[in-house]
Amino acid sequence: IRSLSAAGAVALGACAPGEEAPPGPASPRPEASPEATARRVTLRLPGEDSGFPSPFAYRRGPGYVQMSFLYDTLLWKDSTGELLPWLAQHWDRSDDGTVYTFDLREGVRWHDGRPLTPDDVVFTFDYYASQRVSPQVIVQPVPGIAQVNATGERTVEFHLEHPIVTFEQFGGVGAVPIVPRHIWEGIDNAAQATDPELLVGSGPYRLQSYSPGEGAYLYRANDDFFLGAPFVERIENIPVGDELTALLAGEVAAASGSGLRPDALAPFEAAANFEILTAPPGSSTLALYWNLARGGALADLRFRRACCHAIDREDMVRRLFGGNGTTGNPGWIPPEHPYHVDVEQYPFDLDRARRLLDEAGYAAGPDGVRQDRDGRPLRFTLLVAAPPPPAVDLVVGALRAIGVDLAPQALDTPTFNQRMIAGDSDMSMIGSGGMNSDLAPDYMRLVYASTTELTQHAQGYANARFDRLAEEQLRTLDEAERKDTVARMQEIVAGDVPLLPLFYPDSFSIHNRQVFDQWYYTTGGVAGVIPTTHNKQLFVTGLPTGLTIRPFEE
Repeated sequence: IRSLSAAGAVALGACAPGEEAPPGPASPRPEASPEATARRVTLRLPGEDSGFPSPFAYRRGPGYVQMSFLYDTLLWKDSTGELLPWLAQHWDRSDDGTVYTFDLREGVRWHDGRPLTPDDVVFTFDYYASQRVSPQVIVQPVPGIAQVNATGERTVEFHLEHPIVTFEQFGGVGAVPIVPRHIWEGIDNAAQATDPELLVGSGPYRLQSYSPGEGAYLYRANDDFFLGAPFVERIENIPVGDELTALLAGEVAAASGSGLRPDALAPFEAAANFEILTAPPGSSTLALYWNLARGGALADLRFRRACCHAIDREDMVRRLFGGNGTTGNPGWIPPEHPYHVDVEQYPFDLDRARRLLDEAGYAAGPDGVRQDRDGRPLRFTLLVAAPPPPAVDLVVGALRAIGVDLAPQALDTPTFNQRMIAGDSDMSMIGSGGMNSDLAPDYMRLVYASTTELTQHAQGYANARFDRLAEEQLRTLDEAERKDTVARMQEIVAGDVPLLPLFYPDSFSIHNRQVFDQWYYTTGGVAGVIPTTHNKQLFVTGLPTGLTIRPFEE
């Protein structure tokens, strides 16, 4: 599922609804000039309800992106993946990695006109530390901060208890949205606060409307934004049925999909006004989870390994995606990532799977379903988010072939996420992005550590050695040493297999270049983790790099 990300962008001004795009081969993307004047753009994006877009109530990666239009961080990224000075115009780190100093820009104001000050930055981190927000909010309080101080009119200093290698990115200031003290200091429970009047940020957009459940959001540019009036004037998220059909019909100017088959891409490859972007390999996955906390066979390593051998992951990629994808890696980090190491792969082998179950004492019952030593059949509920992915039937059939019976149950996304966070499952299938991102090494800690509550955490898994190594890599500034630590982490989880990434489908973002032609996938992911083409740097500047805003016609 390579980039569960980007839904796409739409468009006012390209092909009219119902108008066919002119056929012809795709041409190279034109280079936009920072000096070239262009028409200001409205983008209509296929809608997805990602929750109330406050820093404390959005849901997962897509919700973070929606929230980022309203709120800013000290640092941000463009297409290159390099950190840009955003709210902070300059920053320094001490040699031992425990002190960071940020100099804020002059003249930054909140949407209500009040100035953004170092006191707001200090308040933000203290306030986050005092709040209890859902694990669906992917930016949680940053551990390891000893103190945050305002040390000047525009200077903030962070003192850490120990080095945090991710501090400039997703694990720290690169992802934490700064909030106004005068709005939030009187609110005790930020997670429950959903009054639109609270959505006062410093960001390039203001929320005009939001329809919960529909996935409809409307943003209008904040023309007083500190970098200048944004190039994209309006962002409209609208509910659509099939994104590709809507794109071909001219109802939207962009669409996205994970694991799209060659025949689905063909109409766009044949038309000159469409461009297809492919996310970095291994950007997302669908994984099979066992809840070890339930005990019995689910906690039996031989059972989980037998299930792994029973599933033909290569065949899944061929059948589901027409080959547009790669097989999942039991070590979590995909082969294309620089931290990847080779680990046990559990190749498809039904004989091996059956022998493992025989050796574990799981004999077949009269109905063909295997039983544990107490005569309980190996029947489990398999939870998935609705609509169930096609891979469900393949997994159910694969395990049935070795005498394991699964009953799929599809839940709406909020309920599914809540059940996963609570560990209320036998087995489950969870989709997630970010494996091939800047965060990938530390993402393993968030997924597999025994203390995590992340939606996609390894259910009931606890390995003290893994926990120790996961903390070590977070504090290690030497890259070679960190790679060695992360290699051992991958070997541990591949050996224990509390979950099995099934595949990494290729993800695509397709857009009508007559509307807007500078889309990109952010190297390393937006905020260091989210594989999406919806980077506000692009919406603000109209260009793939830097902070200069492309001139536009008034």
